[in-house]
Amino acid sequence: MPFGLFVILLPKDADYKILGYYLKEKSEFKITSDLFLRLNLDHERNEYNLLRLKDLIILSYLYKIQGKLSRKASSLIIGLILDESDDPERFKVSLKESAALIEDIDLFEVSKENFENKLKKIYQENVEKISDILDPESLKQSIINRTKEMLSGDKKERKIAQELLQKIESNLHVKISEFYGMAEDALKSQDYDKSEKMFVKAAEFAEELLELELAKSLKERAKLSIKIPDLTRSLTEIVQKARSALKKEDFHESYNFYKKAAEIAKELMQPDLEEEFTLKSKALQDFYQVDQKFKKKK
Repeated sequence: MPFGLFVILLPKDADYKILGYYLKEKSEFKITSDLFLRLNLDHERNEYNLLRLKDLIILSYLYKIQGKLSRKASSLIIGLILDESDDPERFKVSLKESAALIEDIDLFEVSKENFENKLKKIYQENVEKISDILDPESLKQSIINRTKEMLSGDKKERKIAQELLQKIESNLHVKISEFYGMAEDALKSQDYDKSEKMFVKAAEFAEELLELELAKSLKERAKLSIKIPDLTRSLTEIVQKARSALKKEDFHESYNFYKKAAEIAKELMQPDLEEEFTLKSKALQDFYQVDQKFKKKK
């Protein structure tokens, strides 16, 4: 389960500003200048980024600021600190939604302490809720808590609250967990069509319970599921071409293929392969440049 969240603001009159952290556990994690440069460089090409460090993974999202704040800042980077066992794809939608909530805060006036208190609340309501989709009791309690507020509202809200409670009594929230589990099992057995259908079904139940953020996340999982076979085939073909070019000592061509392979691995959210292919492409690029210098001397 994720254990932290951080936010970096990109002002127009300065390099960057670390707004704050929320870390569930005691941790020495900090955004260093080197780490910021790596994140910022990756976000020049990608909206989402996955970065593997020693014993953790950072899933980050670049949010383009649109409101009044855009006069002072261009964007912000919000990062989720994951454990190696976490599935990054599950949290992409909630990370994007969290960024939109952060934009509503007066980021140039808010104190660090106040901001980090707000960040904690955003984490608990946006990130942990997604983590609870396999725990029907947590989801049930979350919906019940929401209905308590609605029952004190107008006639329309009270009616919706009563309908939600009836759906809880009929164990609709349990079906989300069941279909999510079937979707993940189908993924493991490489039955991608079934996986997509199960994720979509889980999303439909989430929508019935007005868990709209959860439904978005499940639909994103469905989209990725159906893309996995084509992406995996493309990755295999490109890696074969990279190896073939390397055997022919065509270093520049091999570099290009490994670079493309790293991009596909990134889309598949496979950080180990992404890192492997990125390192190979970089090494081949350096070797090619040295090789060209020696050829020119001859």
